[in-house]
Amino acid sequence: MKETSERKQKVLQILYETEADYVSGEELSNKLDVSRTTIWKYIQSLREQGYLIDSSSRLGYSLVKAPDILSPEEIKKDLETEILGQEVIYYEKVESTNKIAIAEAKEGAVEGAIVIAGEQTAGKGRLGRSFFCPPGGIWFSVILRPNLRPDFVAQLNFIGVIALAKTIDKLTDLKPGIKWPNDILVNGRKVSGILTELSAEVDQINYLVMGIGINLNIDLDQFPADLVNKASSVQRELGERVSKLEFFLSLITELELAYFKFQEQGFISIIEDWKEYNLTLGQEVQVDNGREVLVGKAVDIDSTGALLIKLADGRVKKVVAGDVTLEKEYT
Repeated sequence: MKETSERKQKVLQILYETEADYVSGEELSNKLDVSRTTIWKYIQSLREQGYLIDSSSRLGYSLVKAPDILSPEEIKKDLETEILGQEVIYYEKVESTNKIAIAEAKEGAVEGAIVIAGEQTAGKGRLGRSFFCPPGGIWFSVILRPNLRPDFVAQLNFIGVIALAKTIDKLTDLKPGIKWPNDILVNGRKVSGILTELSAEVDQINYLVMGIGINLNIDLDQFPADLVNKASSVQRELGERVSKLEFFLSLITELELAYFKFQEQGFISIIEDWKEYNLTLGQEVQVDNGREVLVGKAVDIDSTGALLIKLADGRVKKVVAGDVTLEKEYT
């Protein structure tokens, strides 16, 4: 299966290199050391993925147009990362990329391996909630193997949300903001989600799977009624479609940079980046931590990533996990 994917990727690479010219089936067959029938099957598979490939019995094959998809072939063609995306597993539709990535991690998948889906039917959010994942969005999970104690795993969520904010900021004229801990808001509406799951020993993480979902090119009328006033998409807020491939490649580049920075400089440097996009600190908030609802002013983030809330009586409460509602959202 992996060998077939690599050969199909090589066919695509050759088609790109020949640009508007044709490459014969015989030449492809010789370069890949497979039969011309096998080459034809690779071409048909690429066409099924959306590639427009012209064929001539006399000239061979020519790539006319490529689709905007997150296939391993397209990703690896322009990949600039050191570890993220060096192994890519793609599915058209799955229940959950996190579920598949966890199974791959258990089997020894390399750090940086990514599972991508065109659509998720049972996407998961924080606190066991479902996450809306239709076609048009970007839904993927990345396998990480950090040298980190499990009690610091929440810090890694920050690198994901920073990467998302920087990507939106870089590729659009939108102004993304971060609501603690890892919600990206654009014009007050949520456009992404992050869910981290892990396997660990007492003092060491075995592997961590970070699931990231972005509402990229999704029309507002696709959202369920209960999300219409809370969520949006980058396309909706920008007023035009965004290249999936360009966005994804930029995102995993930013994610890798943040991951390396975290490893080399520590969490303090990550907090500084987070605060550049902060929407929470300095604001009056409500925080539901599952046991109680706290109302106060969000004053800071501590060295573990916890949110510090100053209550009306002057006490400062530490919130490790919970749902934050900004004052303008509940007044």
